[in-house]
Amino acid sequence: MAQVTPVSSAMLSMREEADGDLLYYMSCRGGAADRALSDAATVEFHRRHAVGLLDRCRQICRQFGSVVEPEDLFAVTLVKAIERAETFVAATDAAAQPARTLKWLARIARNLHIDRVRNPNRSGPLTGDQEAIPIEDYSTDEFAALYCDGHALPRDLATIRLVQTALMTLDERTRLVISHTVLQRQRSPGRSYVFRGEMRALAGRLGTTTVNLRRIRSLGVKAIAEYVRTHTGQV
Repeated sequence: MAQVTPVSSAMLSMREEADGDLLYYMSCRGGAADRALSDAATVEFHRRHAVGLLDRCRQICRQFGSVVEPEDLFAVTLVKAIERAETFVAATDAAAQPARTLKWLARIARNLHIDRVRNPNRSGPLTGDQEAIPIEDYSTDEFAALYCDGHALPRDLATIRLVQTALMTLDERTRLVISHTVLQRQRSPGRSYVFRGEMRALAGRLGTTTVNLRRIRSLGVKAIAEYVRTHTGQV
């Protein structure tokens, strides 16, 4: 069996990595070991720049009188930064690197926001209902495999089978909310964020509120966890 570097040990090593290297690692998610390294790099990059970038996103949204949530702009900026990692240029003076990285990130955020204002009907991550989540393209076992992230639930065959069965015990609306958020998180930095615009669009589709969606998801997650707990060892 292939050995996977524990995320905890990888995180410790990330402290010494340059910002450009972190961006590269964040973009590599081909295998389990790559994902562990990518997650560790994401955590370290967030530690260094999340506070400053979110503050810049708030300033940008205030400056343009935007209806875009600063948190959404922040998350999309990080996704775009990974895509544009090859354009990142390190500072010659290491002491100047944090400011240079933040300036680079802020420029990406500003360009994304300007594009959103100028092209409000163009599909993209800041519009809310832009790219339809292709739920129908996934089978229940594929959802179960994505749901088992290796953190909250182990990613082994027995657990995946239990989650697959647990999903079928949920009512249709709860299953849709769980499936939607699982797929949405695959698009986000660190695979952990659900864009607010997407949740508003889903709430409108289901005729409810985003607050109720969070409640529905929470109850669904608890039901799945309880099913896995009570049936472990019976597969």
